[in-house]
Amino acid sequence: MVTMKKIDRRVLRTRQSLGEALINLTLNNGYDSITIKELTQEASIGYATFFRHFKSKDELLMYVLESVLEDLNSMMESDMTPYEQAKIMFEYIGKNDRIYQVFVNLPRNSALISKVHSVISHNVESVYKPRDESLIPMEVAVNHIVTSIIELIRWWITNDMKLSADQMATIQSELIVKATELVALDHIADEMVTVD
Repeated sequence: MVTMKKIDRRVLRTRQSLGEALINLTLNNGYDSITIKELTQEASIGYATFFRHFKSKDELLMYVLESVLEDLNSMMESDMTPYEQAKIMFEYIGKNDRIYQVFVNLPRNSALISKVHSVISHNVESVYKPRDESLIPMEVAVNHIVTSIIELIRWWITNDMKLSADQMATIQSELIVKATELVALDHIADEMVTVD
């Protein structure tokens, strides 16, 4: 996993330029048709420079997606309601829709989609435990939440974001998160509250 912590400013600028080039070329020509040569020309950097930062365009795209996820995660507070978290997410997507357009246009069976799914699943697993009386295994419930959220984002973007971030947050929190909590999951934080 490529991390953004403690990166030299020149390195960060180069990676940002490559990320922007990747987004531009993908939205104009499609991801599969992009070559490293086109990326470096679009970013105005040397061909060999690309390989000092990334092994492939897939690794570059994963870097961009992970950067977006890290940025979004930094805005989330553990005491926020599912609605509040969803509203922040959809507002963020609305402001950064170009990268999300790239993401939702990747094939559903893409290795990159699987990696993003895995990162989000890990985040969801860190706040839930299986509900004792539930017949639904936790891994099934987590997969349902993550897949449903990804597909909801895909639907929103492909439908020109006609609904507001507020409406999308309500849909996600009520239809996906709360419904799944009701039948399968409990918050770990609820267990940690102690009475003196």
